[in-house]
Amino acid sequence: MGVSSADGITTTELAWDVGFGPELHAWFLHPQGVDPSTLPGVLDLHCHAGIKSIGAERLLPGPVGKAYQDMYEDGVAFAALLAARGVAVLAPDTFSWGSRRFDFSQAQGQLADLGTLLAGVGVSGNDLYDGMAKLHEHLLAKRAGAIGTSYAGMVAHDDLTSLAVLRSLTSGPVSVTGFSGGGGRGPTLSALDPGIEKVSIVAMMATNESLVPDHLDCHSWLLNTPWRHRTLDLPEMAANRREHRLHVVYCEQDELFPIAGMKAADAELTRLFADAPGSYEGVFVPGPHGISRATHELVADFLVF
Repeated sequence: MGVSSADGITTTELAWDVGFGPELHAWFLHPQGVDPSTLPGVLDLHCHAGIKSIGAERLLPGPVGKAYQDMYEDGVAFAALLAARGVAVLAPDTFSWGSRRFDFSQAQGQLADLGTLLAGVGVSGNDLYDGMAKLHEHLLAKRAGAIGTSYAGMVAHDDLTSLAVLRSLTSGPVSVTGFSGGGGRGPTLSALDPGIEKVSIVAMMATNESLVPDHLDCHSWLLNTPWRHRTLDLPEMAANRREHRLHVVYCEQDELFPIAGMKAADAELTRLFADAPGSYEGVFVPGPHGISRATHELVADFLVF
């Protein structure tokens, strides 16, 4: 669609049909003057953060994602940082975010009532959309379950199309990374696609047991698929075939995950990879739920071949 170059990085906006709803938009970044088909690829998955009016643009330089970056990511546009390290990066929107957002202009029932309430107290624009989207996610999860899938499954559908697009643009190994909700999408993809080389997860790992019941409400339907807590622990999901290289960053003061649950997950992942062809590295960093510039560099060190 559009191509721009700045600070030594070429960024191309792409869009494609995923089979239903609006086209999915993504941004493809690589070092300027380098043929991206010769580079390894990284799929950079945006987080949840209760912000659905934008998706992957929060990973890019520029005014759209700046407020989010300043709040959660130490002011860093990670997709650009990663591309500057010499890899090709695809930062895609996904189901219900950004270009794949829903149209609430004809909302009915509970959603319409909430929209009227928020507008009545002066909420407008993207803030109004994001406020309505919090309730809408519950409705989406209900409807997805009714047709035999899940909210996380709908997101995984879109992410798999993004993975296929990245592979069509690069020729080297492909890795996946994400912070928070984006980090949670990484293990799902590596479980579904055996060709992923590396997965880096930031601030999105603990045992199921440690989250029930006190840490359920602070997480989205991406983590709370009904059957998963009974059948598949988060470390088991992240390990899956144990053939990839897994990197997990834990925030020691993360308010969304108890420290005991993070340490238990680290121990379980160490055990699961002990005799595996793949590898696991867990890193504990100080601080609350967020990602500092130093942690961004740590993740980039792991991902760059």
